[in-house]
Amino acid sequence: MNSIVISRVPDVTDETLLHAALSRLGSYLDYESGSLEALLTLTGNEAAINDIEALHALHLDQDATAADIRQLLMQAQTSLVRLLGVVGPILLHATVFERSPSDFDAWLRWSGARLRDISATLSRALVD
Repeated sequence: MNSIVISRVPDVTDETLLHAALSRLGSYLDYESGSLEALLTLTGNEAAINDIEALHALHLDQDATAADIRQLLMQAQTSLVRLLGVVGPILLHATVFERSPSDFDAWLRWSGARLRDISATLSRALVD
Protein backbone atom coordinates (compact mmCIF):
# COMPACT_ATOMS: atom_id res chain seq x y z
CA MET A 1 0.00 0.00 0.00
CA ASN A 2 1.31 3.42 -0.91
CA SER A 3 0.64 6.04 1.67
CA ILE A 4 1.95 9.43 2.48
CA VAL A 5 2.70 10.11 6.08
CA ILE A 6 2.98 13.76 6.93
CA SER A 7 5.53 14.32 9.61
CA ARG A 8 7.10 17.41 11.03
CA VAL A 9 10.72 17.88 10.07
CA PRO A 10 12.61 19.65 12.81
CA ASP A 11 13.94 23.08 12.02
CA VAL A 12 17.61 23.21 11.16
CA THR A 13 19.45 25.39 13.62
CA ASP A 14 22.95 26.79 13.47
CA GLU A 15 23.96 24.29 16.13
CA THR A 16 22.55 21.42 14.07
CA LEU A 17 24.60 22.55 11.07
CA LEU A 18 27.74 22.76 13.22
CA HIS A 19 27.25 19.24 14.55
CA ALA A 20 26.53 17.88 11.07
CA ALA A 21 29.67 19.56 9.69
CA LEU A 22 31.72 18.20 12.58
CA SER A 23 30.43 14.70 11.87
CA ARG A 24 31.20 15.01 8.16
CA LEU A 25 34.70 16.29 8.95
CA GLY A 26 35.30 13.32 11.23
CA SER A 27 34.13 10.89 8.56
CA TYR A 28 36.28 12.63 5.96
CA LEU A 29 39.35 12.31 8.15
CA ASP A 30 38.61 8.67 8.97
CA TYR A 31 38.00 7.55 5.39
CA GLU A 32 39.76 9.96 3.03
CA SER A 33 42.85 11.45 4.68
CA GLY A 34 45.03 8.36 4.13
CA SER A 35 44.36 8.45 0.40
CA LEU A 36 45.02 12.18 0.26
CA GLU A 37 48.26 11.74 2.19
CA ALA A 38 49.42 9.05 -0.27
CA LEU A 39 48.55 11.33 -3.20
CA LEU A 40 50.51 14.21 -1.69
CA THR A 41 53.50 11.94 -1.08
CA LEU A 42 53.42 10.56 -4.64
CA THR A 43 53.31 14.04 -6.14
CA GLY A 44 56.13 15.45 -4.01
CA ASN A 45 53.87 17.58 -1.82
CA GLU A 46 54.85 16.04 1.51
CA ALA A 47 54.92 19.45 3.20
CA ALA A 48 51.14 19.66 2.83
CA ILE A 49 50.79 16.55 4.99
CA ASN A 50 51.31 18.93 7.93
CA ASP A 51 47.79 20.21 7.26
CA ILE A 52 46.39 16.67 7.43
CA GLU A 53 48.22 16.16 10.71
CA ALA A 54 46.82 19.47 11.98
CA LEU A 55 43.31 18.27 11.13
CA HIS A 56 43.88 15.03 13.03
CA ALA A 57 45.19 17.00 16.02
CA LEU A 58 42.01 19.05 16.41
CA HIS A 59 40.18 18.14 19.58
CA LEU A 60 37.00 19.08 21.40
CA ASP A 61 36.34 18.58 25.09
CA GLN A 62 33.30 16.58 26.08
CA ASP A 63 31.54 19.73 27.29
CA ALA A 64 32.29 21.72 24.12
CA THR A 65 29.87 24.49 23.25
CA ALA A 66 28.63 25.55 19.83
CA ALA A 67 31.24 28.32 19.94
CA ASP A 68 33.97 25.72 20.54
CA ILE A 69 32.74 23.65 17.60
CA ARG A 70 32.64 26.76 15.40
CA GLN A 71 36.23 27.60 16.36
CA LEU A 72 37.40 24.05 15.59
CA LEU A 73 35.64 24.08 12.21
CA MET A 74 37.24 27.43 11.37
CA GLN A 75 40.67 25.96 12.14
CA ALA A 76 39.85 22.91 10.04
CA GLN A 77 38.67 25.11 7.17
CA THR A 78 42.03 26.90 7.13
CA SER A 79 43.86 23.60 6.65
CA LEU A 80 41.37 22.39 4.04
CA VAL A 81 41.76 25.57 1.99
CA ARG A 82 45.55 25.17 2.05
CA LEU A 83 45.20 21.54 0.96
CA LEU A 84 42.93 22.60 -1.90
CA GLY A 85 45.61 25.05 -2.95
CA VAL A 86 48.08 22.18 -3.21
CA VAL A 87 45.84 19.55 -4.82
CA GLY A 88 44.30 21.92 -7.39
CA PRO A 89 47.48 22.64 -9.35
CA ILE A 90 48.64 18.99 -9.51
CA LEU A 91 48.85 17.97 -13.15
CA LEU A 92 45.93 15.81 -14.16
CA HIS A 93 48.04 13.56 -16.34
CA ALA A 94 50.67 11.99 -14.15
CA THR A 95 53.15 11.04 -16.82
CA VAL A 96 55.71 13.25 -15.10
CA PHE A 97 55.65 10.98 -12.06
CA GLU A 98 57.78 7.86 -12.19
CA ARG A 99 55.41 5.57 -10.33
CA SER A 100 51.95 6.93 -10.91
CA PRO A 101 49.13 4.39 -10.76
CA SER A 102 47.01 3.85 -13.85
CA ASP A 103 43.99 5.36 -12.10
CA PHE A 104 45.86 8.50 -11.05
CA ASP A 105 43.49 10.84 -12.90
CA ALA A 106 40.45 9.42 -11.11
CA TRP A 107 42.29 9.44 -7.78
CA LEU A 108 43.27 13.09 -8.21
CA ARG A 109 39.77 14.15 -9.30
CA TRP A 110 38.18 12.23 -6.40
CA SER A 111 40.56 13.72 -3.83
CA GLY A 112 39.95 17.23 -5.13
CA ALA A 113 36.19 16.74 -5.21
CA ARG A 114 36.12 15.38 -1.66
CA LEU A 115 38.24 18.30 -0.43
CA ARG A 116 35.90 20.78 -2.13
CA ASP A 117 32.87 18.98 -0.71
CA ILE A 118 34.04 18.98 2.91
CA SER A 119 35.25 22.56 2.60
CA ALA A 120 31.84 23.64 1.26
CA THR A 121 30.10 21.76 4.08
CA LEU A 122 32.17 23.60 6.67
CA SER A 123 31.61 26.92 4.90
CA ARG A 124 27.83 26.44 4.97
CA ALA A 125 27.93 25.60 8.67
CA LEU A 126 30.12 28.60 9.48
CA VAL A 127 27.95 31.19 7.73
CA ASP A 128 26.67 33.60 10.36
